[in-house]
Formats: sequence, structure tokens, C-alpha cells
Amino acid sequence: MAGRRIVLVQGAWGSSASWTPVADILRGLGHQVFVPSLTGLGERTHLFSGAINLDTHIADISGLIEAEGLEEFDLVGHSYGGMVITGVADRFASRIRSLIYLDAFLPSDGQSALDLLGPEVALANLAAAGELGGFAVPPPARHATRVPEHLRHYMANRSPHPIATMIQKIRLTGAHKDIKKRLYVSASIDQSAIFSGIYGRVSTDPSWQSLEVPSGHMLQLEMPEEVARIIHDFIG
Repeated sequence: MAGRRIVLVQGAWGSSASWTPVADILRGLGHQVFVPSLTGLGERTHLFSGAINLDTHIADISGLIEAEGLEEFDLVGHSYGGMVITGVADRFASRIRSLIYLDAFLPSDGQSALDLLGPEVALANLAAAGELGGFAVPPPARHATRVPEHLRHYMANRSPHPIATMIQKIRLTGAHKDIKKRLYVSASIDQSAIFSGIYGRVSTDPSWQSLEVPSGHMLQLEMPEEVARIIHDFIG
């Protein structure tokens, strides 16, 4: 199989570095891998502002696609990254070979991340943001528990996530649905209701491929070899 061009999109609070173990394996398999960081997060925390919203992060990935002239590429998103890749896919559907959602949000037009999380979790996030001046949500500690010790440093430098990215409702034309090769990967350990609900829906939809893996939410750090293999096998 010829190497593919793959774009990996991070989740909330983290950075592109959370993909490093998976990206290294995929590159070793001959793929060209792009791992952009989202504005205000990771090594771009110096750019944090209350004005960063979902459109900002969609523009981050869109800018990479345009700058690299990417065609026929595969797009992968983890967690909050599902919001981002859905927006990107709606803009670049004709240039994307496949979409892979790793325990990720799968929004419909007019939905925000907080809408998908449900009122109880949404209110908790808004309350947490209130403790940081109302602009950002501090990172939760629970996600780090199953990451192996030698990869734990990728969890240590997470930063507050811009709340406006969770509040803004996504606007979709429906063009993203033209991408027929789609995979949803669900983490089976301590499943959150939101992601298990999405998995339950897509697993009965013949237009999707889906699978469940024995991992907590941080799949790409908890089981990088398996995640790289899943991506490699699906895009082949």
C-alpha cells in the first residue's frame, strides 16, 4: 500500500504532542502525517484569548490543508477534535478520502459541544470556566489515569480550553456527508454517556464502520500501537 497523507486533530486541553506516539508509528509505516496544534493550546497557549471559538480551530486545520495543498487525505479527530474535523470535512469534502472519529463528538448542524454533553455536564463546564474568569475550562484529572507512565508527560502540560469553542454551534451545509468512508472508534472503559451514545447510533448505521476497543478515553496514548494499526488498516 502506498503511503497516505493523514491529518490528526487533537482533543480539548491537550496539544498535537498527544499524537506523537501514533504519528511516529504511522510515519514508520510510510505515511505522511500532519499534526497541527489548535490555537490557544499546547505550544500555542501564548495565543490564548477569549475570542478563540470553534471557527478558529476549524480555520487552523483548514489553513494547514490549504498551505500543504492536501488532496486525497485522511482526517482523524479525537474527542473535541470531532467538532473540528466535522467542520473541516464540510468545507473540504471533495478532498478527503476518509474520516475517523476516536471517541469523538459527532455534531449535527446547529449543535455545540455543550449541547452534545447534555445540560448537567455543560453546566459543570460553565461553572469550571467561571473559576478562570469565564473564558476557559481547566483540564480534568481523570483522563490521565490509564496513560502508561512513560507517556504520562504528554498529559502533564495540558492547558485550559477556550470555553467559546464549546459554546459555539457548528454550521454545516451537509457536504461532509458526501464522504462515504467513515469510522467511529469507541473506548469501552469508563465510557462517557455522550460517546457511548454516538457509538450506539453509528454502530447500527450501515453507512458507518465502527468498533469498540478496550481503552479509556485517551486512546492514542493508552494504546498507540493499536490506534496506529486501526488507522493504517482503515485507510488502506
